[in-house]
Amino acid sequence: MPIRVCLQGYAAMLMSFCNDGHPQPARPRATSSFLFRTAADWQTTVKALAVATFSLVCAGCTETPANCRDEVAAAFERLRTSGKPYRRETTFVISDQQTYRETAEYLPPDRMREITDRGIPGDETSEVIRIGARAWDRKWSKRWSWHHWESGLAQDIFGQRAGMDSSIWPDRVVPEGHVFECLGRVEFKGTVYAGYRARLPKVIVSFSTSKSPPSEQELMSKLQQMPQLWRTVLVDWRSALPAHDLVSEENQNNNQTSEVHFTYPGDIKIEPPDQ
Repeated sequence: MPIRVCLQGYAAMLMSFCNDGHPQPARPRATSSFLFRTAADWQTTVKALAVATFSLVCAGCTETPANCRDEVAAAFERLRTSGKPYRRETTFVISDQQTYRETAEYLPPDRMREITDRGIPGDETSEVIRIGARAWDRKWSKRWSWHHWESGLAQDIFGQRAGMDSSIWPDRVVPEGHVFECLGRVEFKGTVYAGYRARLPKVIVSFSTSKSPPSEQELMSKLQQMPQLWRTVLVDWRSALPAHDLVSEENQNNNQTSEVHFTYPGDIKIEPPDQ
């Protein structure tokens, strides 16, 4: 523990100061009153030195940063329960040739529009509208051809718990294992936010149809070569709502692997499509 280390260091320094590593010469015998007075003065002096030395030495002690996970979870929970309309724009770089993009709008309590471009050649951009228990979808190449979902399908796919936006459900948006560091004031794209950062675990998902799947040593080697990614959550100072959720290598927030941007326009309208 840092305090114990500091006090041990202080004790060693104090003994060195008093004895200098050599036996002290014999002193004349003192009367009991002088002895007690000297002892009291000595205790006072030691306490004063201890406080001063502890302050100086422990200024350099290493302490574990506070875990600010609860503050991050509170920002997303505030969004989930606020009743505010919002837009969530997601960009995820899958490879040099593929980038996933999604724009979702939410109008509580039960309206949603989602436009998805998976970035796959030949795969069409799709759009989904949900209003309560009803939902429709279409491909953009067939702009006027809406497909009405079967009864109950919207609840089966999107669920009924914890709000319309499954990406901010409490058990998904801030996993238990994530330890967030408080960054304080963070400037991003010209705006100042309250920042929080978590180191993401490295994960390899391996699928093999061959008779000789990769060995554990090969997987570990790939794991070590993977860049370390960090998740940075930026929260608006005034509203205390999430503004950006970024994943990037350390100190590379302007070159993200993924970005989720939250905005809160007041003019979002979601109506059943014309059929």
